[in-house]
Amino acid sequence: MNGAGGNGSVEGSGGSFEGSGGGGAAGGGGAAASGGAVHSGGAVHSGGNGGASGGAASGGAGTGGDAGGSVFPASVTRPKIMIVGDSISAGPGCYKGYLDENLKQNGFTDYEFVGEYGDDCGSSVKHSAVSCTTSADFTKDRFSLLNCSAAVYDGMSPLVERHQPDLIMIQLGVNDVWGGNASIPDILENYSSLLAQARAHNPQLVFMVAQIHKIITDDCTNAQSTENAEALVMAVPAWAASESSEQSPVLVADLWTNSDPHEADDCVHPNQAGAQRMGLNWYNALKLILPH
Repeated sequence: MNGAGGNGSVEGSGGSFEGSGGGGAAGGGGAAASGGAVHSGGAVHSGGNGGASGGAASGGAGTGGDAGGSVFPASVTRPKIMIVGDSISAGPGCYKGYLDENLKQNGFTDYEFVGEYGDDCGSSVKHSAVSCTTSADFTKDRFSLLNCSAAVYDGMSPLVERHQPDLIMIQLGVNDVWGGNASIPDILENYSSLLAQARAHNPQLVFMVAQIHKIITDDCTNAQSTENAEALVMAVPAWAASESSEQSPVLVADLWTNSDPHEADDCVHPNQAGAQRMGLNWYNALKLILPH
């Protein structure tokens, strides 16, 4: 994936990592609907055309978009949000600015983005995403990415200890499914490890996990990667429901349903239109839980 803003990582050029290019695929099919329901045992359904996120949250009553951050402990009135992901969130990762803009334009001001790195797209959004990463990388205290960078990065546990987030947005999995034959149970197990490590520092953390956008890797030629990505997307809501609790909800943001891999030069990395769409999809999920 492309290099992360401010973290020194360099674009991957092959192998199992995301190939070069600056486009991506979070668009197509119209904007996500503004409605939806938050389930404390699973998914945030942010609209779209039906699809992978539907019907999977089974562990709790809906809190509703007008609950004004009711998924957070009473002591949290201005949630600190940390984004953990790969280059879709790190670089180009320009959806972050559009997400922040959507929130502010709609009256959401009681939140703060925190993390290790600055946004390479010019916004003020901080994040902890690193290009070229898989879901397994962040399960380590420290990791390196020899195919992409000589730097060493912190994993989930030290990141949570340092930045003390109240909400973690997880956008990982694209590099895992890149080749088209990744083990979906292994990816979900990595997700579970990330949750456990974060909860060891704060048992009341809220998580929002992305159903990744549609991709066609290897410069729009590897259809098997799309099938593998869809298998992961379909598995995420039930996994989230199984991991969620009233104390520490695990919610799902649907980036898949209305995305189009051809809104990108390489059918992976968001271009401007894709970044706007992805920012809107994240907004439509977050607006249901953030204080307003």
